[in-house]
Amino acid sequence: MNLLRRHLHALREEQGFTMAPVVIAGMLISLVVAVSLSAAQGDLNLTRNDLDQKQAYEAGRAGLNDYAHHLNNDTNYWSLCTNVPQPSAVNQMGSTAKRRPVPGSTGSSYAIELLPANGQPSCSTANPTGSMIESGGDAAGTFRIRATGYAGDSKQSIVATFKRRSFLDYIYFTQLETSDPVTYGDPATIAGAYQQCTKTVAGGRYDAPIPGSPSGTYCSAIQFAANDQVKGPFHTNDSILTCGTPTIGSSPSDAIEMSAPVTRGGVQYGWTPVCGNYTPNLSSTPNLTAPVLTPPPTNAQLRFVAQSAYRYSCQVRIVLNGTTMTVTKSDGSSSTLPLPPNGVIHVANGTSACSPSPCSSAYSPYLASYSTSSACGNVYIRGTYSGKLTIAAQNDIVIAGTLARTGDGMLGLIADNFVRVYHPFAAQSARGNCEGGNNGSGLTGSTSPTRIDAAILAIQHSFIVDHFDCGASLGTLTVNGAISQKFRGAVGTGGSSSGTGYLKDYNYDPRLRYISPPYFLDPIEAAWKTQRETLDFP
Repeated sequence: MNLLRRHLHALREEQGFTMAPVVIAGMLISLVVAVSLSAAQGDLNLTRNDLDQKQAYEAGRAGLNDYAHHLNNDTNYWSLCTNVPQPSAVNQMGSTAKRRPVPGSTGSSYAIELLPANGQPSCSTANPTGSMIESGGDAAGTFRIRATGYAGDSKQSIVATFKRRSFLDYIYFTQLETSDPVTYGDPATIAGAYQQCTKTVAGGRYDAPIPGSPSGTYCSAIQFAANDQVKGPFHTNDSILTCGTPTIGSSPSDAIEMSAPVTRGGVQYGWTPVCGNYTPNLSSTPNLTAPVLTPPPTNAQLRFVAQSAYRYSCQVRIVLNGTTMTVTKSDGSSSTLPLPPNGVIHVANGTSACSPSPCSSAYSPYLASYSTSSACGNVYIRGTYSGKLTIAAQNDIVIAGTLARTGDGMLGLIADNFVRVYHPFAAQSARGNCEGGNNGSGLTGSTSPTRIDAAILAIQHSFIVDHFDCGASLGTLTVNGAISQKFRGAVGTGGSSSGTGYLKDYNYDPRLRYISPPYFLDPIEAAWKTQRETLDFP
């Protein structure tokens, strides 16, 4: 009996069974705690790494801002290579030895590397342009730097491309918002206009009549009308006149710049309403202290760029067809050839051997006619193109029909004098005296265009429509590209479909922010701007 009780008592004891679950539970709790601690430590590491990456990126941006600040204060800063005032973080490519701490930061720093032009080993003060400035392709005229930011164990590199401010930054650029002096007709008024009408509005252009004018003529108050649309970035070294509510700019990112604002009631404005107290429709807040941009005096440098087969003298007519062109010279000979390999054509003034009349007569929009030959370096241009091309003329370029691009085509038109829109009419004895109707001498195959796809630069004069004040409305002139001129050229009158000439539909080609027609001219002593920024991954 006692043996049986002891056996039953032993069966009721649980100490051997309870110990194992307790041990196992303890192990599981320890494992969970260990895993939780490891996860928390991993999160902390991820957070630290993420924070370091962000701080390194901001440090890289601080490096870019440092370099851009010095470049804005001295436009030749880039040409000093690494011989810049100290302290600096500027190194040759491949070195980040010289670094600077980020102001106000604890531990982050940056280094700047100069990235030489294609095929060059390093930046050289003996040849800064050749060693740093890209000379060909879409990157021509640019230089690059790399800014690397450091924070903790992280680093981030950003490559910035710098380019001088360009006329191609704008759909519309003028130095002076008034008519070209040659549009005033009589010689005395023209001579006086070169004195009075080369002033800005703020400088007193309309404060007095043109000196020497027999009739006391004032400078033309040319204006943007209610239906005008200038869709893209805008710059004038002057200020503008408006009638109604013209549209300038197409998005808040479009720069609208006036360099010589007027003051009314103690407040500065970039415009003056001339027919009612209207405010123009501006897509962004205008910059009224924009820097003045000035073109070089001529396009002569492009004659040395053009290859010998693409240098012409005297008047030529060019019909574009994709990647080829047909060129007709003053002597009547024609040839079809490919667009130039480097994309540049130059046409210079010739001698009387080209034509019985030497190139001496001044242009007037009221007297325009179209001879088949001339000693002047004129280019008549029309057609469709798919290649990249810049045409420079020592005298005028006449757009004698639609100029339309296909694909990635890009065209630049640079005239020392005028870029003109073909509109044949009988020669006038005075402005608005349009005798004989639309029967002016014309050229076979030429028509008044309604579409122009090109970047246009009239260095000394204007983009203008011949006989703009004669005949019925020509509809709307659509320009896709950019227009730059010294004086504002008239393209029509009346500001409506009942006027003469054209209404404007000007549209910026956004590709011009990054690429340009071959060897397109830049302003003199223009400031540098950041063209693009890209992350540089190892």
